[in-house]
Amino acid sequence: MIAIGIAALPVFLRLARNTVLAVKAEEYVEAARALGGSPLRIGLRAILPNMLPPLLIQSSLTVAAAIIAESSLSFLGLGQQPPAPSWGSMLNAAQRYLSQAPWMALYPGLAIFAIVLALNVLRDGLRDVLDPKHR
Repeated sequence: MIAIGIAALPVFLRLARNTVLAVKAEEYVEAARALGGSPLRIGLRAILPNMLPPLLIQSSLTVAAAIIAESSLSFLGLGQQPPAPSWGSMLNAAQRYLSQAPWMALYPGLAIFAIVLALNVLRDGLRDVLDPKHR
């Protein structure tokens, strides 16, 4: 899971940098600078609050993708080892019993589906609430 997080880190860094550069060019930041605001105050009061919404929206999408990636790797035997609980390893273990006990694969699969769907709906809701361009 750490490797998946490290792999997703450049996306967040690039998004944060681009958002900061876009917000720094806004008129209210230039007005705060013209009024003598310190760089720390401008950063905390003007730039940081406007940088967080895109990062929150991206984080819900990235968490959903990380859950799918971890489940896929665990299903293939490349993720967490069996003592650690993982939906992918549960699906892999249930694969042998599909004809006798299909619910062993049904519940982990439904859990993955429900969590990823909930995170995507959360992302859409956050985008509608926090992104002024989509209003």
